[in-house]
Amino acid sequence: MSLIELYIPAIWRGVPFLVRDSGLTVGRRNAVHTYPYKDDPWPEDMGRAPRVMTFAGRLVGDDVYLQRAALAAACELEGPGLLIHPTLGPVRCSLVEPVTFRDRGDAQREVQFELVLMQSGSRLFPNLLLNTQNAILVAAAAAVLAISRVLVSELSGVSSASPVLGVGSHNVASAWGASASAVSRDPGAIASEASGLPGQSGRYDQGMLAVSAPASATLDSQRAAVIVSRTALDSAVATLVAASPTVVAQPDAFVSASRSVIEAIASATISPADRIRLLSGLAAYQPYIAATTAPIGADLATVRGAVGATLRRQALIGLAETIEAASPDNTQQAQQILTTFVQLVDAEIIVAADSAESGAYDMLRTLRTAVVADLSARGAQLASLVSYSFAARMPAVALAYRLYQDVSRTRDLVSRANAPHPLFMPPQFQALDK
Repeated sequence: MSLIELYIPAIWRGVPFLVRDSGLTVGRRNAVHTYPYKDDPWPEDMGRAPRVMTFAGRLVGDDVYLQRAALAAACELEGPGLLIHPTLGPVRCSLVEPVTFRDRGDAQREVQFELVLMQSGSRLFPNLLLNTQNAILVAAAAAVLAISRVLVSELSGVSSASPVLGVGSHNVASAWGASASAVSRDPGAIASEASGLPGQSGRYDQGMLAVSAPASATLDSQRAAVIVSRTALDSAVATLVAASPTVVAQPDAFVSASRSVIEAIASATISPADRIRLLSGLAAYQPYIAATTAPIGADLATVRGAVGATLRRQALIGLAETIEAASPDNTQQAQQILTTFVQLVDAEIIVAADSAESGAYDMLRTLRTAVVADLSARGAQLASLVSYSFAARMPAVALAYRLYQDVSRTRDLVSRANAPHPLFMPPQFQALDK
C-alpha cells in the first residue's frame, strides 16, 4: 500500500483533497468577570463556542497544479460553502484564515496546505415589531393577574365593617361606570361606524387610520354590531356597580367585573383611535376623597382610593392592549399616543409609590417599559406628516398619483384633508411624506 492511500479524502466546495492530519475545536464561550478583592473570577456562559475544523491537506497527482488552481478558486468564493468532512460528513462552513500552498523540492507532484474552517449558521435578525408587541401582551396579562393581589393588599388595613364603606365604593364605581357607559354613545365613536367599510365614505372613511372591515360588512351590519356591544357594555357596568359595595369582602369579584367593563369597551368601539381617546379619559379618573377626622374617615378614604386606583389601572391595561393592536401610520401619531400613555401611567406610578404599593409599582413600570419600547420601535419606521400646498383645488385621485404614484391612496388623502368631496381637495392639507 502506498503512502498516498493512507490519506483520508475530503471535499471542500466540490474540490477533493487528501487529509494527513485534522483537528476539531469545540467548547463553550465564556465572558470572565474579575472583581477587586475576590480571588475567584466568575465565568459567564455566553453559549456554545464556534466549531473550528483544521486540516493538514495534500494535493497529489500529475495535474496537481490544476487541482491547486481549483482549490484556490474555491477558497476565494464569497460566503459559506459545503465541506464533506472525513468523519463528520456534510458540514456548512466558512473559511476563516487565508490558505498558503507550499511546494517541496523533495516531494514531486504534491502540494501541501493548511485549511481552517468554521461551522456557520444563517444570518438572522430579530423581528423587533413582533417581539415588542408580544412584550405588551405579556406585561398586560401579568398586570391582569396582579391587580387583584394589589387591591387585596390595599384593603388589608381596613378594620371597620360599617356599611358606609360600601356606599363610598359604590359612589366611586357608579361615577366611573357612568363615564364608561358614555363611551358607547360618544359622537366620535358613532361617526366611526363607517370607517374601514368598502367603497368611498369621504371624510368619514378615516383612510389608513381605520381598521379594515370584512368585505361583506355594511353600514347597517356595523351599526347592529355596535348596538349589541353597547348593550353588553351597559350590562357590564351594572355588574360592576352591583359588586362595588362588597369590595372589601369580595375584592376578586370587583376586579373581575371591572375587567369585563374594559373588554366590553373594546367591543363597543370600532376605531382604535377612539378607543385610545376614551380609555385615556377613564385612566385619568380621580375620585373625590374628603378630608375628615371621623373615626371611620381613614377607612373610607382607603376604600375609595383603592377602588379608584383599581379602575384607573384596569383602564391603563386596556389602553396598553389597544396600543398593541393599533397600527399608527405616521411618526407624529405614534409619538402622540406614546406621550398620552406615558403621562397617564407615570401619574399612576407616583400614586403607587406614595402608597408604598410595590406590587402596583412593579406592574405599572413593566407595562410602561413594554409600551415605550414598542411605540418607539414602530414609530421610527413610519412616515411623517408634512404640509402640502397647491395653487388650486384638485381631485384626490390626481393628487394621490402626483404625490405617491399610487391611486389607491385616494381614500387616505380625502380623510386626512377632511375634504367634503374627493373631486375638490383643499389647496392646503397635511398628508404622509411617502
